[in-house]
Amino acid sequence: MNVKTYSYRFAEEILQHERFSHAYEEIIRVCNECPLPVYKGKSAKQLKLDVVQQMMNTFFKLRFKSLGWSEEPLATPNSSDDELRSDFRKTFVNSTTNEELTVQIEVEFGNVASSYRNYFKFQLSYSYGLTDICVLIVPTNKLAVKIDSGVSNFEKTIREIPSAKLSITVPTLVIGLCADGVTPWDVKAIEPNLSIIKGDNRTAYIQHCNIIQSYIDSLD
Repeated sequence: MNVKTYSYRFAEEILQHERFSHAYEEIIRVCNECPLPVYKGKSAKQLKLDVVQQMMNTFFKLRFKSLGWSEEPLATPNSSDDELRSDFRKTFVNSTTNEELTVQIEVEFGNVASSYRNYFKFQLSYSYGLTDICVLIVPTNKLAVKIDSGVSNFEKTIREIPSAKLSITVPTLVIGLCADGVTPWDVKAIEPNLSIIKGDNRTAYIQHCNIIQSYIDSLD
């Protein structure tokens, strides 16, 4: 997948600094590796909806875990009754200076309302000292409209974040996944059962994960 980026409070500049550029490179590489899973006829009523976001979500879950990212870390201290969870977190260490940088990630292919919860979790984690910098991964609008209606998108996000500069103080990198020029992955040809492709139940989810893991294995 191609990417577009937006740097809020110099997040990209911090990540691109030579002390932690390996963190930036790892995140961008995973986004570039994300497939464009297409299942023609996913929606009988809306034929333009052919991108399977569940497969993209599972890709990020399995790929980030394989690189040592913690899955669903608490966005608040363990003692908190809220128990809000983020998607991924990892602490990177500079081998020369031993400086540490903790990065927290949210991957959002859901309704736009979910973005506001992501901002809140980012700010909570930052205020509690659980993260230094945050990354929000969303589709560009052109991709979002092929997933579902009302999906969060890059263009809307980068319009909104600057207007919240008094409440969102954590440096945040917004990454927009762009499918322009990307060869679609015809997952229907691999598995015609849409329930498995979406991982709708426990049995289907195992097969669903196996398909994604095979894709990841092919990257190496």
